[in-house]
Amino acid sequence: MNSAAGQESHADWFDGKPRTFIVNGYSTSFHWPEMLQRKLNRYFDGKQVIEVKSATQGTTPIAKWMNVESGQPLRPWTNKLRPLLKDDSKPTIVLAQQSLQWVFGGRADGIRSEDDAVNIRKGADAIKQYADLLKSDGADAVVIAMHIFKKGMEPEIRNERLSLAAFMKSNPTDVHAGPDVWTPTSKLWPQAFQADKVHPNGMGAEVMAHYWFAAVLKISGKEVPSWSEEEMKSAMENPPALASADGRQRRGGGGMADRMLRHDANEDGKVTKAEFRGPAQAFSRFDKNGDGVIDKKELTTAGR
Repeated sequence: MNSAAGQESHADWFDGKPRTFIVNGYSTSFHWPEMLQRKLNRYFDGKQVIEVKSATQGTTPIAKWMNVESGQPLRPWTNKLRPLLKDDSKPTIVLAQQSLQWVFGGRADGIRSEDDAVNIRKGADAIKQYADLLKSDGADAVVIAMHIFKKGMEPEIRNERLSLAAFMKSNPTDVHAGPDVWTPTSKLWPQAFQADKVHPNGMGAEVMAHYWFAAVLKISGKEVPSWSEEEMKSAMENPPALASADGRQRRGGGGMADRMLRHDANEDGKVTKAEFRGPAQAFSRFDKNGDGVIDKKELTTAGR
């Protein structure tokens, strides 16, 4: 654990002392951390008492951050997450919005029902490994939530909560169950999602930010201010713009590269001709070398 942290098991993260929240997840968590930062700053009268940092990477649920068989961290962990965890200047709490995809084998494999005891236990074991590795690498406390609603992969995605509940029954030290983000996003599908109907838009990001804000306050025994829910309801009526990679604002959609990535069916960061469902000339514009695969470099240099 971080030397500056002390014991965070009896949490009061809103006592006015500086702390860091590290958000660990993948593409569904690209935008809500900055909205959570805004809420935290408002709670502390405009001061940044709690700093939110992101360690997120697309297509990277638990089984892509760590080897769930050996428990060893993988490259995204060592490159992105570990450096933030090793900063012991102030207590660090990880807010993990995660998923069990690939834990059970293929991506579509998962927990079929409440009676699937074998996979529920396997998922719980993976979550335990993940939480233990976070703490051994420096996290003073961990808050874990599971995936948002995902059309086409239900009920397996919804049922990930069963593994989290099974793990929490063991009363793990310094680990807390996070918010249920599946239920509110399932009720707001597809309007809270981008055109691909998988990734959250500005409305979806604001919804997640509210539920995370409420969760960390409740863990600390604090009341949730009414203005947070009001912000969420306002976003539902008028979805805010999301910031693109270059800082420009976009209305929950994305640039051309983002739109191309919506065709990335297996989410490996590339788009093949077989995956692409748009006009051939659009594919050719990106596929500079004509090999039938649009890679990361071609996506970032398209149109130049």
